Amino acid sequence: MRFCLLAVLLTASSLIAQKAPFDAAAMMQLARISDPQVSPDGKTVAFVVQTVDIEANKKPKHIYAVPLEGGTPKKLTDVGEANDRPRWAPDGKLYYTSDRSGTPQIWRMDADGSNTKMITTLSTGAGGVLPSPDGKFLLFTSDVFPACGADDACNKKTLDEQKASKVKARTINSLLYRHWTTWQGLTRSHLMAIPVDGGYSITG
Repeated sequence: MRFCLLAVLLTASSLIAQKAPFDAAAMMQLARISDPQVSPDGKTVAFVVQTVDIEANKKPKHIYAVPLEGGTPKKLTDVGEANDRPRWAPDGKLYYTSDRSGTPQIWRMDADGSNTKMITTLSTGAGGVLPSPDGKFLLFTSDVFPACGADDACNKKTLDEQKASKVKARTINSLLYRHWTTWQGLTRSHLMAIPVDGGYSITG
């Protein structure tokens, strides 16, 4: 009887040891999938995968693609930490935002991740990219200084002056003055449009 009881206890202990609990550490190992986008020909889905790097205290995002019928996903981006918002153009190319150049800008690549090209070089960065239905323009947002608008030289000069200033105090006279870890500054989000190959920004 004692032998049987010991065998049962050892078996239960073995099963418990084999099945690790789903704790916070296990949750951090899960990849977060978001923003699926079907290609114009209906054969491929592009999406964003976010992982957690606890050691580096970072949460990198990269763009993947997988056949709509299923298969092994292919990683399309491997540079930068914030590759986001993949959007298909009518010609089958992918436009997305990436911080690989140091600031978030709009990039373009082929459906297999090749032939990458940076489209915007704005000092205030770019986000929310969306190709037009005819494939000729890109609509996006950029946080610019209202007095400068789409004049990037003016925006860059203002940013450089802020960085060079020895005064780092902030005067807060309205809400919302801070969103999570980002201060709400003097810039405002503006809609802009450019040709798909880059060029002059049209502010909206």
